[in-house]
Amino acid sequence: MLKAIFEKDSCWIKSIFIIIVPLVFSILFIGISYGVSAIFHVSDEAVKLKLMQLFSATGMFICSSFVLAYLFSSHIRQFLLLRKPDVRMIILAALSMLAAIPLINFIGNLNNLVVFPESLKFAEEFFRAYEEKLAILTEQLLTSGDSFSGLALNLLVMAIIPALGEELLFRGVIQNSIAKSLKSKIWAIWITAFLFSAIHFQFYGFIPRLLLGAYFGYLLVWSQSIWIPIAAHFTNNATIVLFYFFLKGKEFTVDLETVGATGSPQWMTGSILLFALIVLIIVTSLRQTKSRTMK
Repeated sequence: MLKAIFEKDSCWIKSIFIIIVPLVFSILFIGISYGVSAIFHVSDEAVKLKLMQLFSATGMFICSSFVLAYLFSSHIRQFLLLRKPDVRMIILAALSMLAAIPLINFIGNLNNLVVFPESLKFAEEFFRAYEEKLAILTEQLLTSGDSFSGLALNLLVMAIIPALGEELLFRGVIQNSIAKSLKSKIWAIWITAFLFSAIHFQFYGFIPRLLLGAYFGYLLVWSQSIWIPIAAHFTNNATIVLFYFFLKGKEFTVDLETVGATGSPQWMTGSILLFALIVLIIVTSLRQTKSRTMK
């Protein structure tokens, strides 16, 4: 019986399995994706890549999260905080991400201005070339589906599975494990956010992704439901997918990816104030709900 076999082990022992299990499932599911492509004679390279991403992320993040939860706890739902969410909190979390778009773009632009010292110019050139190729590939994937079935596939591959899987693994498994080991929710939030950003291997997107990861972590701590950060994460990813499908290159004057990054400070001021207001409403509402529950 392997259930909860590592429940009382140290964070270091658990970290070994947190590395190995997702890696094994990722390799296994990539193999399955190639098999599916062969069986159904998929010839479109973009669809093949999306299938590989779909299966890889499902194995690496979703399946491995439940396996790790099984190994680390005798109460899987409680460990992963799979509690029924308040619908209002889901809506507010989604709205907070929409409000934060200019702020995220501004921070991303600052991150992009980082210049390496002359002795590390080779590293800067490598990161910029790598991220330029990644941006081109991402845009190709976003624009490859011009039908509603293509949109559905893009939402599944780029929004639903990443939001569900990454939050289950990072916030559900890793943040929870670190918090129990260090007995500090704050340290757990920021360590997990650092790992979350680092695993994407994008130096010039590191800071905004770090802050997003921390925000998702705080949402989990405040709400005690994994569905709230999942909703926020999904909104962040789905917004860009929907923008590319409905508006990108269609005589729309505002580019979602650059709103707030440069130019007029009104976008930034409005973004900060609206985001802060929504977060305040979230925290206040959750505190009131907790207070009523304790009475």
